[in-house]
Amino acid sequence: MLEKILKEFIYQKKQEIRNQALLRNYLKEYIQYLVLNILYNDKKYKELVFKGGSCLRVCYGLPRLSEDLDFDYEEKIYGKNLLIDLESFLKKEIETKYFSKLETKIQSNIRLYLKFPILKNLGIADKNESDKLYVKIESTLGLEPYSNFDLIPISKYGFNFIVKTYDLPTLMAGKINAVLYRIWFKGKENEIDIKGRDFFDLFWFLQKGTKPNYKMLKKRTGIKNEEELKKVLKERIKKVNTPKKLAYDLNNFIENQEYVKTFSKNYLQLIEKYL
Repeated sequence: MLEKILKEFIYQKKQEIRNQALLRNYLKEYIQYLVLNILYNDKKYKELVFKGGSCLRVCYGLPRLSEDLDFDYEEKIYGKNLLIDLESFLKKEIETKYFSKLETKIQSNIRLYLKFPILKNLGIADKNESDKLYVKIESTLGLEPYSNFDLIPISKYGFNFIVKTYDLPTLMAGKINAVLYRIWFKGKENEIDIKGRDFFDLFWFLQKGTKPNYKMLKKRTGIKNEEELKKVLKERIKKVNTPKKLAYDLNNFIENQEYVKTFSKNYLQLIEKYL
């Protein structure tokens, strides 16, 4: 079973990391690769379109961890109840080959939670904490408008599979939509009113020189060209008015905490040259 491999994996990470949330996210990423390996090596699920932060990391090298696995799918291939199929399929595959026990739960017909009772055995949960590591799968019926696709071979942790995903310009258009419209509040009295990972990812796209899929962006946001986009983004990044807003979210997804601190402190200066 996979628990023995994960014990060694976590032992090595503990030598470098003291942040428990960060440790759990590294563990979660390992299991994400497991899930992706199962899905994309099965004939039925090869046409799922991987997207989101985990996709950017796994397929394109985004330098931060991510929490969820997000997929788009077509009704003509999977019907309207993809998660019901995935729940039974993944539970059987994982319990048969990898873990002795797995709990699952579908929430609101768009989220599937895989619950692995392994944290205490791996030494990253205290007695009063939950033993379960949650890996969330979200699915959206329908593909992005005017989208383009890539097939990307992945080899890591002993897993080998080929992912179907959107190309970077299409993913960037989706990320811009999140930067502009995602609602997220955390912290005391909800003083954190942005999702730091969205603004980190935006900088990453801009630094790479990626241009968004403007046909899709116009459909989603009304923004038609680069001039309009820069104007809107300049106004939006004013929300990043304290380093704390970025660091609050990023600390659990980037190992180098000093980097997070410095990046968050200088974010507006760093991104300004791209806008």
